[in-house]
Amino acid sequence: MIEQLWRLGGWLGVALTLAFSLGTPVLNEGSGHADKLVHLAGYAVLMFWWAQLVVARRWKLAAAVVLFGIAIELLQGLTPNRMPDMLDVLANSSGVLLGWLAARLSPNLPQYFATLPALRR
Repeated sequence: MIEQLWRLGGWLGVALTLAFSLGTPVLNEGSGHADKLVHLAGYAVLMFWWAQLVVARRWKLAAAVVLFGIAIELLQGLTPNRMPDMLDVLANSSGVLLGWLAARLSPNLPQYFATLPALRR
């Protein structure tokens, strides 16, 4: 049950990443490179979340998330109000690395939650 909810949350994260990445920009042009921090944090959370489910061969997951970020940047070139940015790809990839490291250093959260008495029913 916990793993199914965790997986659902992961797919929701993928959908939100797509929606925010391909929709109208939330940050304006005058925000400098603040959007790079958003990219870094977003991809760190996405990688960390999925790395809780994919424990073996996380490098394949990391490669998939990096490719997902690259694909989104390329798709932004097809939208009227976005354009691809290699610095975004770098921020996304750095976030993937950060998320992978955090997952490696932390306990497996879905397994932990599954052991809680209130959730074992």
